[in-house]
Amino acid sequence: SYTCPVCWGCKLDPTLISALVERWTPETHTFQLPCSECTITLKDVQLQLGLLMDGLVSMGSMVVGDWSSIFEQLLSKVPDKFSDSRIEMKWLQENFQYHH
Repeated sequence: SYTCPVCWGCKLDPTLISALVERWTPETHTFQLPCSECTITLKDVQLQLGLLMDGLVSMGSMVVGDWSSIFEQLLSKVPDKFSDSRIEMKWLQENFQYHH
């Protein structure tokens, strides 16, 4: 697993992420699971990340030194060109084409 700097140290499981990506339906923004259809709500995000839903809004920025190693760990590939943490959609489409 990989500790995500964006999620305040939460563990990311690449196998689980891959399984969810395979079941994602972009037209309905849901996951198609064997038992039913599932969507992610703000409550789910709150529970997973341990965020407070009441109170003042908190915002901030984060500095990550080496995006190349993060791309390598999460995607097993590093884009030849990226700006900060942004990857061109064309590169994603060319390198991770989803086939039914």
